[in-house]
Amino acid sequence: MSKDLLLMCEDNIVMRINVDESKYEVINEKLLPFAIKGRIRKPMDYRDVKTKYEDTQRQLVIKRNSEAVETFFDFRVLPLNRENAKWIFNAFNFPQDNTKSTRLKIILACRGVSLSDSYWLKIDGELVQWKDKNLRHNSLNDIVGQIALHGTKVTLQGKIETPELTTHGAYAKAWKRENGELWLYKRGYNGTTESKIEVMVSKLLDNCNVNHVEYLPAEDRGIFMCKCKCMSDDKLSILSGGEFISYCNAMGKDWYKELLTIDADSVYKMMIVDYLISNPDRHGMNWGLYYKTDTTEIIGCHPLYDHNNAFDLDVMRDDDFKSIFISNATMRECAVNAMKNVDFHFYREFTRDDFLTERQFKSFTSRARYLGIQVKEGYKSAIDVLTKASKASEV
Repeated sequence: MSKDLLLMCEDNIVMRINVDESKYEVINEKLLPFAIKGRIRKPMDYRDVKTKYEDTQRQLVIKRNSEAVETFFDFRVLPLNRENAKWIFNAFNFPQDNTKSTRLKIILACRGVSLSDSYWLKIDGELVQWKDKNLRHNSLNDIVGQIALHGTKVTLQGKIETPELTTHGAYAKAWKRENGELWLYKRGYNGTTESKIEVMVSKLLDNCNVNHVEYLPAEDRGIFMCKCKCMSDDKLSILSGGEFISYCNAMGKDWYKELLTIDADSVYKMMIVDYLISNPDRHGMNWGLYYKTDTTEIIGCHPLYDHNNAFDLDVMRDDDFKSIFISNATMRECAVNAMKNVDFHFYREFTRDDFLTERQFKSFTSRARYLGIQVKEGYKSAIDVLTKASKASEV
């Protein structure tokens, strides 16, 4: 790499990067991504190294700095195991491997632009601004979107900036702009089952006092799927749960205690929801937080989302199914404890018509009775996922 890369947050230079020489100079520490915060150290100048011990320590700092930046890159690269990812790799002539060089090629091809935040990569000396790269306002490439959704075999020429190269998840998905708004379309593995479950759970949560993403039924090329609006905007960025845990570990903090300090209400409600809907899939990329883009101040959990694996048969059969969110605890234990710490209620009684199957209805209502969840009259319509966040960003 002949020139340095500049890690940008909008039009602010955050870090100067030279991957070949493993040099990482922090320019704006306040705006460092959470995956890097607290992990970059300035190594001793090689000219000041006098002993073998000092040289070892210097090399250790350089190695840890490289690992921190690579971790940040990893969180921004399309995973090869995502459905149709191999076709996206083929379209851009990327090797189908997970090597450091391939990840760097992907990052450079799309400049690391993600719809989750406002970070991007710029070549030093390049005359380009954030407004030229911001995909929230610039056009999307429909061809890449179709490859991401359907696995279309196409070869693309040149560098195409697209959110498809930085969107995580295992399912086929793609971004579309409709009436000026960004929507994420997502397919299921087993025909339409997962998409229907996603829409169903969204409607169930409409009747609970919990902030959540609204999923709607959708169709593309005659295939049923679901869609939801983009959760972030120019003021609010998303910090995934996995990145938050990594950040807390780097800062010597207990991530769970820290999370409860930030937004206990949302955390407890998430545990209750997961037990009610028998959701075994609350891993580090299926929950997260909002932070202010211009200051990186964390303001709370973002709305609950990604419930297409809910009502898992094994989880519905086992009231003592282990929690993936909290180790050494069951989902029921987490929900019971959460009910002691938060007001969780329904806006109306649920009926069989709210569910796809009888089994789902019986499991949900049985667990609700076990937790003692009450109905408080007054139906509340579907939550606008950005209303709460927008108000918070104005504080």
